[in-house]
Amino acid sequence: MTLEELKSLQPGDVVVITKIDENLNNGTTSKDYYVGEEMTFLVCDRWYDFLRHKSLKQLGTIAHFSHGVSEYIERKVKLVRERKLNELGI
Repeated sequence: MTLEELKSLQPGDVVVITKIDENLNNGTTSKDYYVGEEMTFLVCDRWYDFLRHKSLKQLGTIAHFSHGVSEYIERKVKLVRERKLNELGI
């Protein structure tokens, strides 16, 4: 996701983590997250806040990220669309 796409997120938009490494940092470690984890965008004040759907520790935790999270996430609707196009061979 580009930084501009990140800035265009609206509350309720669902994103999926697409990449994990040591630079995915919001005060926790990258091993607290997994590729494919879904999060719902809540708000951007100083941080980009997401509600985690299936936290490894507990359900419904909130994650706070800097703008660097754009390199690690993608909108779920975009991923679903791309997968369907690939299945159709388009």
